[in-house]
Amino acid sequence: MTTCQEPIVIVGAGHSGSRAAAALRKHGWTGGIGLIGEESCLPYDRPPLSKAVLLGKKTGEQCAFYADSWYAENEIDLQLAQSVVRIDRDAARVILKDGREIAYHRLLLATGASVNPLTVPGSDLSGVLPLRTPQHAKAIADSLQRGCRLVVIGAGVIGLEVAAAALERGCTVTVLERAPQAMGRSVPLIVSDAVVAEHQRRSVNVRFGVGIVALEGTGNVQSVRLSTGEAMACDIVVYGLGVRPNVDLAETAGLATDNGIRTNQYLRTDDERIFSCGDVCCYDSRLYGRAVRIENWRNAEDQADTAARNMLGQQLEFDAVPWFWSNQYDFALQVAGLPSLGSETNVETIGRSRLFLSYDAEGVLRGVSAIGSVRDIAGPIKEFKGVLARTSTGLEGPAPRPAAAPNKH
Repeated sequence: MTTCQEPIVIVGAGHSGSRAAAALRKHGWTGGIGLIGEESCLPYDRPPLSKAVLLGKKTGEQCAFYADSWYAENEIDLQLAQSVVRIDRDAARVILKDGREIAYHRLLLATGASVNPLTVPGSDLSGVLPLRTPQHAKAIADSLQRGCRLVVIGAGVIGLEVAAAALERGCTVTVLERAPQAMGRSVPLIVSDAVVAEHQRRSVNVRFGVGIVALEGTGNVQSVRLSTGEAMACDIVVYGLGVRPNVDLAETAGLATDNGIRTNQYLRTDDERIFSCGDVCCYDSRLYGRAVRIENWRNAEDQADTAARNMLGQQLEFDAVPWFWSNQYDFALQVAGLPSLGSETNVETIGRSRLFLSYDAEGVLRGVSAIGSVRDIAGPIKEFKGVLARTSTGLEGPAPRPAAAPNKH
């Protein structure tokens, strides 16, 4: 692999950015690598924060992808608590917050996403937290003592994982959601209802269609005032209101953005020297015939490798079937494809586990969701990922429907 004087610079030291740095070395890049991140801690794996860390089985430090020494050993210039304030595309340079300038051979924007803030009165009280960083996870875990009254605002995947961990820690848990269903952007109603039923069966109070007027307390949060007028007593509030892609740097540089940093199928922006990957990347998908932005662990991992290869001169199309999982209590939720594109969902059973197959109006399989033990559902989900890859590209006709009479929702 040939090299050059300028390094490859990666802006964003999160999951996708740090994995891209490792992939560059793996695939033969011998030049410099600059990895710049705004957080002060080593790049870390996020899924354990809402599971193992909240349950006290792991510390935030143990979630780091690599030890501090790994970066020096691989000659990766990791700069933490640092940010890029501007990209000079004409000179192929990035300008840092401290005024330094770094020239780049290729630039990778892996700036990720930021949590949507809770903006109601009282949201600045102590004990009101999102869950995005190891620091958040530690603060929440320290509060989840037996008898603690937790209110979760937002019934997304993270909110439900927090609820599950808190209940296992002996807390009293209420989940509040303004929308009429949980995980509305991720799965059909029949799937979210099945997950919510598992929480309710364990005495989690889940309420839909309720708004938050204010958080109340003196110093520490003590209650949540609902749009119904009632006040719900609490000791801690964790909110998960979704995230927004961090596109400001790209926009200021004149790069195309639309629900993320826009790239082609090779994860290259409209500047041939600049690429993007991870939660912030909105890429052209042949599978779905549209631009797609995916927020999950698998996507961050896979795009990092593809972006690294393409920065080194390869022409690899990224078009993986989306796939994510969530572990709650003693069951797993796994989702492949984009069930939200479906208009009809059929149900199959595998032992005590269930598969939910989402078809569009033309009868094309768009996504598959599964709830149950990993032993039961991992194989079928893997098989259906292959089916989704073929049917979405038109290489096969519509996937066959279950032989048994389906439940339609």
